[in-house]
Amino acid sequence: MFPSLKTTSLFLSCLTLGAQAALDGHCPPLGPVLPAPTEPSKHEAVPAAAKALKEILQQMTASYNTSAVAIGVKSIHESNLLFEYSYTPPNKDKRGAQTVDSDTVFRLGSLTKVFPVLALLKLKDRGVSLDDPITKYVPELRELKSQAREDSQVWAVEWDDVTLGSLASHMGGIPSDLITDIAPFGNLSAYGYPPADSSKFLGCSGFFGMPSCNKTIFFERFGERPPVQVPFSPQTVYSNIAFPILSFAVEAITKQPFADFVNNEIWKPTNMTRSFTEKPDDDLAFIPVNDSWWDADLGFQGPEGGYFSTINDLMRFGDAILKDELLTPAQTRKWLKPVIATSSKGLLIGQPWEIFRAENVTTDGRMIEVITKTGDLISYYSILLLIPDYDLVATLLVAGPGGPGEISGSALNLMASRLVATFLPALEKAGKAEVEAAYGGTYTDKKTNSSITLSLNDDGPGFSISKYVIRGVDIPTTDPGSTLPPAKVPFLDPPMRYRLYPASTKSDTQTSWRAVGTRGTAEQVEMSDAQIVWPMASCITWAMMDRVTFMGGARDHFVFDVEKGKLASGV
Repeated sequence: MFPSLKTTSLFLSCLTLGAQAALDGHCPPLGPVLPAPTEPSKHEAVPAAAKALKEILQQMTASYNTSAVAIGVKSIHESNLLFEYSYTPPNKDKRGAQTVDSDTVFRLGSLTKVFPVLALLKLKDRGVSLDDPITKYVPELRELKSQAREDSQVWAVEWDDVTLGSLASHMGGIPSDLITDIAPFGNLSAYGYPPADSSKFLGCSGFFGMPSCNKTIFFERFGERPPVQVPFSPQTVYSNIAFPILSFAVEAITKQPFADFVNNEIWKPTNMTRSFTEKPDDDLAFIPVNDSWWDADLGFQGPEGGYFSTINDLMRFGDAILKDELLTPAQTRKWLKPVIATSSKGLLIGQPWEIFRAENVTTDGRMIEVITKTGDLISYYSILLLIPDYDLVATLLVAGPGGPGEISGSALNLMASRLVATFLPALEKAGKAEVEAAYGGTYTDKKTNSSITLSLNDDGPGFSISKYVIRGVDIPTTDPGSTLPPAKVPFLDPPMRYRLYPASTKSDTQTSWRAVGTRGTAEQVEMSDAQIVWPMASCITWAMMDRVTFMGGARDHFVFDVEKGKLASGV
């Protein structure tokens, strides 16, 4: 329920464990620069990474007396996990499971937020769009303005301007929460607060023995809270309450309880048999000693952070996302895209994803996006990670009462960083080995005196193209770029440097690739970029692809014929 964004800076800072960057002046497109490995477990680098990560985690958890850890890593191309780790502390609550494994239930906290958004996306066939105003489905929200101190932008939410998508991406500008008011929980004068007016208490929260709040209290009281921003403000503001409101929309559309929709339309098809919208039997779960948060009932706010699951179920869920089993391929790709930036250079926000960007993980030094949803419910923490560049899913679930030497949100993010920094270089090696065996080598057409060599003999991104001769013409020294070729053929010194990257367009019998040229040495590129105030100013590959065509064909387009997954020929 509570966002763990407060600790996510560690997620990026600890990625410096990765190898040194080696872009060498190249500008690869964002996304995979080689196909993801389909049999990563068979490459020696991957089990070696698993061993190294296990040793790291053993050191990190050695001091835990009351904190439990469960972690899984999986390629969507293999049925078994690439890595599995669990830690059972010596001290745990007798109510819960006494041994932690990948089937042990944990609370998810805000990881729960993915389900209201996915539910709405699955309703596209009913005409639902994330651009729809929330009042199209929950018109009673308009009545909340009558509870505001005054009808102005400062004190009242203009609900007709709030869309489903703005709520899903924390851009609705609405108040963050309803049930986190601290007034009923003690004398707070020492912190500068005035005496509390008990007539203003909600009388519910679901915490510390108080009953949970229901939908009725939301519509009776939430309008008292002023907005934080106007919708779609540049200042994104994390909102818990947005996701119960989205669940109201799902219920209005489907005419069934939101929990039933999640169970029937998401969890059952994905075989998530140990995921729950309400607290399951205690003996299924890890419960920290004397923990009160295991029993906390978030009531109507359950869709923001109240659900329960396991490593194995969440691995099935992540698998299903990246395999396009829950949405169409186009819907999935769109869902995993960021929609707004934050003040952190390394963090973008999706619906409802937290998308981290790092340049220091893989040997080629390119930008990698790690799509995550984090969760924090005081003594329970969670992270789901999706890395489409490598078709990788990872999940981390931990719980503990906190305190010195025990688990915390920052410790979980540190674990996630270690996982990414350890596994991605190994997967990169596995992918290169597979792709070089399939595509590497020299392609020759003697009839036209043409020859192209593809190799992975350096740390740069994608394939290196050398011996690039077409109809007797040496392309690297004569390429005029995206301009109309001059009458006199130029001689380039230094020559163009080319890399070949996979495109997302493919069929059962062909794969499509695009070549990207770099004009100048790495030093020349660096000197040019140093004159511009924003970083990597010359990196405009996104604007240069498919620019030079001849008789309808693109100069940078390479197509390979494949048979039963193996290369047959290249064009």
